[in-house]
Amino acid sequence: MATFVLVHGAWHGGWCWWKVEPRLRRYGSSVYALSLTGMGERSHLARYIDPAVINLDLHIKDVTELLESEGLERVILVGHAYAGMVISGVAEVCPQLLEHLVYVNGVVPRDDESMVDQLDAVRGPEFTAQVRAAINNREEFLPPPTTVEEIRRRWGIADPEDQSWVLPRLCPQSVAAFAQPLRLGSFEAQEISRSFILSSESGFDPIAKRVRQSGWGLYQLDTGHDPMITKPREVADILLKIAGTIR
Repeated sequence: MATFVLVHGAWHGGWCWWKVEPRLRRYGSSVYALSLTGMGERSHLARYIDPAVINLDLHIKDVTELLESEGLERVILVGHAYAGMVISGVAEVCPQLLEHLVYVNGVVPRDDESMVDQLDAVRGPEFTAQVRAAINNREEFLPPPTTVEEIRRRWGIADPEDQSWVLPRLCPQSVAAFAQPLRLGSFEAQEISRSFILSSESGFDPIAKRVRQSGWGLYQLDTGHDPMITKPREVADILLKIAGTIR
């Protein structure tokens, strides 16, 4: 039986995996889909915590605390988009608890890189400049998309039911989490096997090409940036296939 921990990306929450979870459980897997501090059903915490503290370190801690408090081992840790930073950091802290890392259109940092350092390759110079300006101006949060057109254009969410489900659940993203670099270097972390799920319309092709050259497994889907919403069955099947190949 596989154990999956699913970590959402920026502006999202654990809710974004709701369509994936049932199929994983149907095949006997244990599934945990947490929301990072200040996100999802924990977005209210952003009103009580110094925004500068809602950073990458805290989000890494969110995941490691879940692993340790639930006594999880041999975990397949899955991260979407920004959560590629998070799961890379978790691997540095507790590699002994992890069996495999899966990046779903995820950023894959090099040593001492931050989320904003990844943006130019996958989101282009205009959006990158906006985020860097927010960092330089000491802004606290990046606002989420607010229109159907925006989530269709950015994330490929075109189904009206999905749009109605997603839009009211999006929340502001901490600027500090995008600004903080991640230090890498653990030999044990480097030994963890990894896979990448690439959506054809995500813009993450440069990252997928780089990691494939490093011997990662690569799986491709014909959809937008949020395949766990637009192609949940296919995402679940890929995760189950990955679990089957590493056991």
